[in-house]
Amino acid sequence: MKKLAIVALSLPLALFGAAALAADHGAGKAKAEMCLDCHEPDDFAGQSAAEIEALIRDAIAGKFKHAAEIKDLAEEDIAVVAAWFAHEGGQ
Repeated sequence: MKKLAIVALSLPLALFGAAALAADHGAGKAKAEMCLDCHEPDDFAGQSAAEIEALIRDAIAGKFKHAAEIKDLAEEDIAVVAAWFAHEGGQ
């Protein structure tokens, strides 16, 4: 009975989690539009979201030459954009 209760309570969370992931993926693409002028998702193939996030942060910090528009990327969007590129580049 305890297992059934756990499964019953977990199902809405799992469904909500899947919807949230789908929404984040869509948000990631929208936020990455400025990047797509110069980059293809394949540019980051094989890199994790954490690695891509570090690259974005380095570009914003001016550690290497990059288009100025990257400074327009909001702090809260960096992880979403990195996750989108990691997912799209991995396909």
